[in-house]
Amino acid sequence: MEEKKIVLDMVKEGEKLTFYTEPDFNAPAVEFECVLAPGSKGPEPHIHTLQTETFHVVSGHMIGRLKGEEDVHLGPGEKFVAEPGKVHSFTNGSKEEPLVVNIVVEPALDFQWFLSVAARSAIRNGGSWKDASLLEIGHLMWLSRDQQRMGVLPFFLQDVLFFKLSMFARLFGKAKNISPKVR
Repeated sequence: MEEKKIVLDMVKEGEKLTFYTEPDFNAPAVEFECVLAPGSKGPEPHIHTLQTETFHVVSGHMIGRLKGEEDVHLGPGEKFVAEPGKVHSFTNGSKEEPLVVNIVVEPALDFQWFLSVAARSAIRNGGSWKDASLLEIGHLMWLSRDQQRMGVLPFFLQDVLFFKLSMFARLFGKAKNISPKVR
C-alpha cells in the first residue's frame, strides 16, 4: 500500500496524531504516532470491542489505565496493552515534557477511519476534542458501535443515545460530514 502521511493536529489540546497509511479495513493492524503535550490527559475511558491496542512509549512518561486495575507508569521502551473489551485510557504523566507513543491497533478494522473522522470534526469546529459536533460524533458512534464504545455508560444506554443523535444528525444534515467507512 502506498505510504501517505496523515497528520491530525488538535491544536488546543496539544495532541497530534500521525498515520502513515490510508485507512485499510483489511489490514492486520494500524500503527500511528500520538504526541501529547505536557500534562495532557489523553482520551476518555473507552473500549475497543474487537481490537487489541498496544502503546509503545518512545519518549516521556505515560500513565496507562485499565478499569479495575492499578495505574501503570511507563517510560521509553516500555509498553502497555489493552485487550478487546477492556475499558482503558492513558495520560501524559509529565507536566514538563511531551509524551510520544507509537500505538498499534490489531486488527485495523475501522479504527483509523473512526479516529480520523472524529478528529476532523473537532478540527473543523475549533481544534479541540471538546469542539467536535455532538451530532456528528453521535452519528459516528452509532456507525461504529460494533467496534468502539465509551467506557462510562452501559452499552444499551449508548445505543439509545447514539441512535437518537444519529437520527438528528441525518435530519439536520450533519451526517453528510461523516465520510463513508473505507472497506
